Amino acid sequence: MACSWKQKSVAALVIGVLVLGVGVGLIPLANWLIHSQISQKVILKEGTEFYKLWTDIPYPIYMQFYMFDTKNPKEVENGGKPYVEERGPYTYREYRIKENLTHNDNGTLTYRQKKYWTFIREMSVGEENDTVTTPNFVLLSLAESFKWQSPFIQTVISLVIAGAKENLFYNKTVKELIWGYKDNLLSAGQAIDKKWFYTNIAGYFAGKNNSYDGTYTVFTGENDLTKVGVIDKFNGSSSLSYWSTQWANMINGTDGTVAPPFLKKDVVLHMFSTDICRSVYGVYSGDVYTSQGIHLHRYSSTANELANVSVNPDNLGFCTPQTNCLPSGLLNITQCQLLDGFHGPVIVSFPHFYMADEHIVKAVDGMNPNAEWHRTDVDVEPYTGAVLEVSKRLQINLYMLQMKEIQQLKNIRNLTMPVMWINESAVVDDKTAAMLKSQLFVPLTITQAVQYSLIAVGSFVCFVVILILLSKSQESQFRRLKLYTSGSTDDDMSPIISESNGAVSDSTS
Repeated sequence: MACSWKQKSVAALVIGVLVLGVGVGLIPLANWLIHSQISQKVILKEGTEFYKLWTDIPYPIYMQFYMFDTKNPKEVENGGKPYVEERGPYTYREYRIKENLTHNDNGTLTYRQKKYWTFIREMSVGEENDTVTTPNFVLLSLAESFKWQSPFIQTVISLVIAGAKENLFYNKTVKELIWGYKDNLLSAGQAIDKKWFYTNIAGYFAGKNNSYDGTYTVFTGENDLTKVGVIDKFNGSSSLSYWSTQWANMINGTDGTVAPPFLKKDVVLHMFSTDICRSVYGVYSGDVYTSQGIHLHRYSSTANELANVSVNPDNLGFCTPQTNCLPSGLLNITQCQLLDGFHGPVIVSFPHFYMADEHIVKAVDGMNPNAEWHRTDVDVEPYTGAVLEVSKRLQINLYMLQMKEIQQLKNIRNLTMPVMWINESAVVDDKTAAMLKSQLFVPLTITQAVQYSLIAVGSFVCFVVILILLSKSQESQFRRLKLYTSGSTDDDMSPIISESNGAVSDSTS
């Protein structure tokens, strides 16, 4: 016996509901499969693709320097407002080499990391020997130490500064400022006391090219996936000693090249930076895609990180001393910047004083803070925790304090003077993206595609069947109404017509 269209429709609807149910029911299974696949591949264990990627980053990292050229140094020396022009980028390729990798019994991995840089002329605005006018770092460092030293040392420093006849500003090449130069002040200091002046080389990154930035101990994720790449100890210690509170001295997060897998949007992404001797963090700010189409979560810097204690009381520990807290947007890293044993008055901020107090920005002509260009962004593939794009930006400034005892400083105004800003960036290349897609993302995509396809097919079948049933029902009702209004006495319709009239007609009796 042939099935009616109603029976066929009901059967199709049942099938659609079953397919939809299977698709929805696969969600927990699919999530388990995805978690299982990724868990096996992202732990920092020899033999995994992720381990290879982490130990030897295949795509290029660049360090770009933007120098601030002071155009009115004499006016500044006499108390005027500084005017600077930005020049850059001067671009270097950065290489990171992890050495002496040792797997520990407690699920951690210890290694030393060496960094070196090479100049890339085609990605720069000029040569390394381009000259800029900038504040005298050594003079300001010695002056900063002047007030904290014993009377004898104060006398020595005063004699060195007076005898060298150095100016508050000097002209140096880009290469000298970054990687170091032979300084006249330090040479004069060595002639007086080699105990206090044991080198005559100065530079913001002097001695750092082709050197180790420290010894790291990180969690592999074997015991806890939420800790993949998270730093357990740095230089053998689980905390720092530069700051005045336990909270400020905490070492949180990874080194910024990796993040724990399965990142949710509400997670605060922590990173530890040796450049500024503290941990920093970013919050979710949006979704982005690589040029190869890989979906990423972007985590960006916040104003809260460098906020004054009146805004963020936790930042009290970064005040050195606690009675001298800087305005929002500035971080005093004098405690971790040494030159011949003297602390350099280095203040870091975001470029162009982005997110700093307005009076800090307006104190220097030439500052143009912009979120797109000057904030720090870290773009993470949320399932694996792979950091595929990053722009880590910071600015180096020198604090210039009026001091009547020193000729070069007796007329200046107190201000935070910008020297340079740096963009340390990386973007995944096509080869690495292809490897990640085939090894990590394709299985993930296939699992999700099967799951969502079943849901889509089931939903579509149910939708179509329901439409057919509704259409047939409306067609039947319309036919009945048409026959009734036309007075038809069609035998197979008369019972229906009679019912619609509420009684059986006896006209045919």
